[in-house]
Amino acid sequence: MAQRSYKRVRLVSKRIELRPYKLSDFKTLQKSHLDRLLRINSFDEAIAIAAETDYEKFKKRIERHRLRGKNEEHFVFGIFERKTGFYIGQIDFFTFNKELRWGNLGYHIQNQFFGQGLASEAARLGLKAAFKFLGFHRIEASMEIKNKASEKVAINIGLRFEGKRLEFFPDKKGVDIKVYATNARDFKLAASK
Repeated sequence: MAQRSYKRVRLVSKRIELRPYKLSDFKTLQKSHLDRLLRINSFDEAIAIAAETDYEKFKKRIERHRLRGKNEEHFVFGIFERKTGFYIGQIDFFTFNKELRWGNLGYHIQNQFFGQGLASEAARLGLKAAFKFLGFHRIEASMEIKNKASEKVAINIGLRFEGKRLEFFPDKKGVDIKVYATNARDFKLAASK
């Protein structure tokens, strides 16, 4: 599926850089986690890799990311400020089906960066990575129905509403979700306009 090595994907926009994590990111992730504001809402959760305080556990997490990327199961990218290299958040693609080249986009921004449009900016770069370098044909983003901020990002990046999945997450007692999606052809058409 992957047209280009996951480890080598690096995309930049005006404000951010999107790339796989490096071992040298440990300190900036810790700093960003310590700078988090108090929890803003029920969807505001700490990013696990940034919350890691033990370097050896962090290193093992990075190695797992690399292996899962190599196996085309899960591609995880850090979002960093372009000018300073400071850690902002994470984009990831979980592969639903390799044959159909179908995956799910996840985005997570540290709460001290909320309201700046950074999730949408990073998710646009993420779609470019998914279609141009990782070989996906279809990407969807799903969110709990009450998560309006996540839904706004999906709309901002041009994903189309496809419907609801009822009682979807078994570990969350069957939470209902909304699904937005696009495919490689539609993404390419939108980018050419």
